[in-house]
Amino acid sequence: MIKLNQTTTIEELLNGLNMGMVSIDHLLDKIENEKLRNIVMHQRKNYGELKDEIIHDYPDVEDKTKQKLMLEGMVEMRSIMADDAKIAKMLIEGCNQAIMTLTHLQNEHESITKVNDYISQFEALNQHYIEELKAFI
Repeated sequence: MIKLNQTTTIEELLNGLNMGMVSIDHLLDKIENEKLRNIVMHQRKNYGELKDEIIHDYPDVEDKTKQKLMLEGMVEMRSIMADDAKIAKMLIEGCNQAIMTLTHLQNEHESITKVNDYISQFEALNQHYIEELKAFI
């Protein structure tokens, strides 16, 4: 049985992945630079694969995007006149926010190794894409 704090951590991890994928889905058609588009498509693919692994290991944890409509509206509004540099900046900010949220949860709650492994994978993915996206801001 998963403890409440572990469930919360897994749900937040899934929410972070979902938020990243929703944001990317709304931004992809606005990206002009082919290299940036490929990086972002690869990022979305990796988020989806990590999400699938987590759901496989924790099928009973609720998988939903919190405040999805608000997120979609915010992404659309912020990207109306956005160029590739602004889009890269938005994606970097999202990666940083996800890292901060999950690090906070890790520090607040003891968690099993498997959950920490997933958080570490997610953080590593975000760090990797932050570095790649920096070239476009």
